[in-house]
Amino acid sequence: MRSMPDAATYVLPALSIGLAALVFLGPGAQRMATGVRVWGAPVAGSEALALRIEGVRRLHGADDPAALPEIEVSATSAGAPLAGWSGSTGKDGIGEALLRAGGGLKAPVVVRILRGGDALLEQEVPLSPPLPTADASALPGAADASPLPGAAQGELRLRVTVARGAMAAPFPEPVRVTVETEDGAPVPGARVEASAVGADLGEQGSGPAQITADARGAAELTIRPLAHNVELTLRAARPGSAPPGARGAGGAWEGRLPVIPGAIWLDPAGLAGERPELRLTSPAPKPHAYVSIGGAHGRLLGAVVPLAADGGGFFSGTLALPDGQPPGAAGWAVVASDPYERGAGTVAWPLSPAASPVAPRRVALLADGVPAAEARERARASRARRAGLLVLGAAGVAEMLLLALRARTARRRLAAHLAAASGGEGEDGTDGAPLSREDRGRLLATVRAEPILSVLALAALVGLSFAAVAALATFR
Repeated sequence: MRSMPDAATYVLPALSIGLAALVFLGPGAQRMATGVRVWGAPVAGSEALALRIEGVRRLHGADDPAALPEIEVSATSAGAPLAGWSGSTGKDGIGEALLRAGGGLKAPVVVRILRGGDALLEQEVPLSPPLPTADASALPGAADASPLPGAAQGELRLRVTVARGAMAAPFPEPVRVTVETEDGAPVPGARVEASAVGADLGEQGSGPAQITADARGAAELTIRPLAHNVELTLRAARPGSAPPGARGAGGAWEGRLPVIPGAIWLDPAGLAGERPELRLTSPAPKPHAYVSIGGAHGRLLGAVVPLAADGGGFFSGTLALPDGQPPGAAGWAVVASDPYERGAGTVAWPLSPAASPVAPRRVALLADGVPAAEARERARASRARRAGLLVLGAAGVAEMLLLALRARTARRRLAAHLAAASGGEGEDGTDGAPLSREDRGRLLATVRAEPILSVLALAALVGLSFAAVAALATFR
């Protein structure tokens, strides 16, 4: 039967390597790092901090949306705390937080996001200055009420504008036409003939449709685009002159209408009731519409609107506005099919007939807590791997000492055998050849071991046990 040190010599390497492998492949393996990003467009002096929270899981550089339940968002403005917000992010990883700032936002604004007591993010977010009224926007829609470019000819000038700055197929939009002379004077009662390719002009189909300008030389027709490339042709004539389109009379204009592919349409009828609401319709199947309501004071409110199939073959959803009306100073609603508002179908729809005093803005990335979450995950995995390495190191030391103990035992047996062979009785009962005392002492000294090896082996085994406990503690 083998002794305990002999058995440990064979069992210890297998156990320590197995435990280290479990640590490396379990707690020591890098897991998905869960973090958050904060999007928005806060403006200095605004009384609302509307933040779009994005939950993210990252592994090896690849990001996936993370549904984060029960997160808490708090912020300070110039050191003063704002009203907090608590909620969750959806399956798409997006949640909308609204923090009221009664005294107006003042730098520095620091945002903190917690989940279960753990900080996911704590960073300062930048504030934009008040938006200039003449600032140009890259978004089609509310701020784009300038005349459309087109080819013009004749003595009369036609200025063509889309009432809401953009169009979405196949939904109707009013188009305004102003007839002027070469010196800019309006032509009251001018007759306008319209025809279109890729659109319907009310009950007249693709046209021609006849309309008459009012006393200011302005006329309006409703156009329903049926394609993304719509060409509109207009011919105008003075009242009482030859019909529009006759050679040498009036003026003509031809150009393309701003139909936005992939746009989600905002029905203006929903804004006209006693309790206005945003009625959104997408011609293509989309699960959500991402909405940012804003104005001169930046982004005032955000929402994620679920879209579902309706009876008309479209996908629709409704957003009930707080208190039944848009937030104060709101002039537009940016509607997008992606939470970053970077898609080609992103449109800023006006919330009132009057033009927005400032250009709409897309949300921008304000703070990113994903790199910090990734660093925390790497540090956790590194600690677990160090515990596994400690197990292997302690096992190596213990194994060496156990082998030394086995060697000591073997030397003792050899010493006993040599003692018997050099002057005592051997194992078979015969007398060995006697040696001198001096030669016998030198022979036995070569096979004796130091007793400190036993102490070192015991210390190594104790260290190994602690290292194993530390490694197992990483499984949580």
